[in-house]
Amino acid sequence: MLNLSEIMKLDIMKPATIKTAIEHVGNKQVEWVSITEAPVENFIRKHELVLTTGIGYGHDPKQFYEFVSDVIKSEAAALAVATGRYIFELYEDAKALAEEHEFPILFLPWEIRFADLTQAVTARLLDQKQEHLRFTQHIQQELLSLTLAGNRLSTIADHVSNCIAVPIVITDHVGTLKGRSHLASHSFEKQIRNALNDVKAFDSSSEHHPLESKIQEIVVGENTLYVLPIIQTNHDIQGYLFTTPLSGSDKIDEQSFFIILEHTVTAAAFWFLQENAVQEAEARIRDNFVADLANGIHTKPLHAKARAFGYNLHLSYLAIVGFPHNFETLFSQIGQTATYEEWLTSMIHYIEEEIYFAGSTIERGCMSTFLDGQMVIFLEVSAEDYKATVNSFLDLLYRRLDHLLPDVELTWAIGDAAIEPNRFATRFTEAKQALQLGLGRLGKGSRIYFSDTKIDRVMHKIGTVGEIKELITGYVQPLIDYSTMREIDLLETFIVYQRNQNKVSQTARVLHLHRQSLLYRLRKIETITGLSLANPDNLFLLDLCIRTYQINKNMETPQL
Repeated sequence: MLNLSEIMKLDIMKPATIKTAIEHVGNKQVEWVSITEAPVENFIRKHELVLTTGIGYGHDPKQFYEFVSDVIKSEAAALAVATGRYIFELYEDAKALAEEHEFPILFLPWEIRFADLTQAVTARLLDQKQEHLRFTQHIQQELLSLTLAGNRLSTIADHVSNCIAVPIVITDHVGTLKGRSHLASHSFEKQIRNALNDVKAFDSSSEHHPLESKIQEIVVGENTLYVLPIIQTNHDIQGYLFTTPLSGSDKIDEQSFFIILEHTVTAAAFWFLQENAVQEAEARIRDNFVADLANGIHTKPLHAKARAFGYNLHLSYLAIVGFPHNFETLFSQIGQTATYEEWLTSMIHYIEEEIYFAGSTIERGCMSTFLDGQMVIFLEVSAEDYKATVNSFLDLLYRRLDHLLPDVELTWAIGDAAIEPNRFATRFTEAKQALQLGLGRLGKGSRIYFSDTKIDRVMHKIGTVGEIKELITGYVQPLIDYSTMREIDLLETFIVYQRNQNKVSQTARVLHLHRQSLLYRLRKIETITGLSLANPDNLFLLDLCIRTYQINKNMETPQL
């Protein structure tokens, strides 16, 4: 768009005179020129320079007033009137109306042909568009060079900001500052923080320019912010670009402004892509390092690598193993277009982010990796209060994951036979054993400390003795066979019955069974095993057999 004052400098406009709002000519932007007579209706667009001869209403002050009013309502830039045949002077009421709305009315000599004027203005508009195009292309090339050279986002934002004279701030998808220009004041950053909650999904509607479909306007106090999403090829929003509307600029018009912002967003998206690639590479190296610790693989520069990741191996760490029970089920339910491996990588990334967040929140060193289908965490602890530290950590992690991934089922096992440094593999082995030993007794979603599995370890040893193993199988296998045939889990029924202190009503509620259905199952267990659940010795024997069977089964399960 051209400034109206620039159009007034054209040779063909030298004979023209400005009759109203002369002090506002410099504020009017002209996007096109048109010739219009009454009625106006919807023939005039915003930012048009309207040419008229006044035919049909020139001798009628009332009709001319209505014509001027309609042109003003159309948000035209100005009205140029050919004088000398139908209009000779500007009527006072029309003049007052134009002054009130700061609307310029120009008088042109009748001798100036509208075709020549239209051609001159159009040529100047096209020249300006070419200038703006060259300017935006130059910025685009410079942005590409800056991005490929690995410059920071602040450098990119500052370069564009200097070119178009507006502040620019770039954040990630949660609003963390990633880059800012020097024109971005502290008050501007404060406005952004206040506006973050108002950022919403972007629709495709636009009144004027197609690029506006991605731009959201947010009003903070007396200020207006523009927000553009930074979107990757997979349609994920990586971050946001915040700026202000274009102020007076002779370098670009509003449309070029939007194009430059789009180029800036593209450069920022490429920057995020590079950063993500670097972070993923670092994460893989870090994961391999933690996996080596868990597996007892110690290379010579072990402590040097640890320092590079910010780890202090001289401290005492406990191993925590998180076993996910339903990843494959969740994947099958959500209808993902990605492969299971791609989906799993994303899930692990989310969980690890929350693990490190929880560790930093409680101010404890934390290392994590995904190994053999399990989350492996090494958490810094002290001998005096290690259980309180672990529980605080897992409580926070649970709350965060319950909000982010509410349907994920995780059981946590902790290796805690001793609190001492440089025993990563030992603690990891303990955590895996605690999971295998205690899962059957405590169930999914529980926390199992290795130090609390003494009885389970004894039962595991008992279950390996030949004669006792046969005894256990003799009682348990018939229950399994019946459960498979009738699709009724009698083992689970007995375990829940035991957990609820042999209370029928409470057990029925937990299993979502009618009381009579539960009693039928309990009688069926007695019939199959020949043991009375009312006899304490029989109850103890069956409990011992089932628990030992499950422990040994879990110890033989590869994924545990």
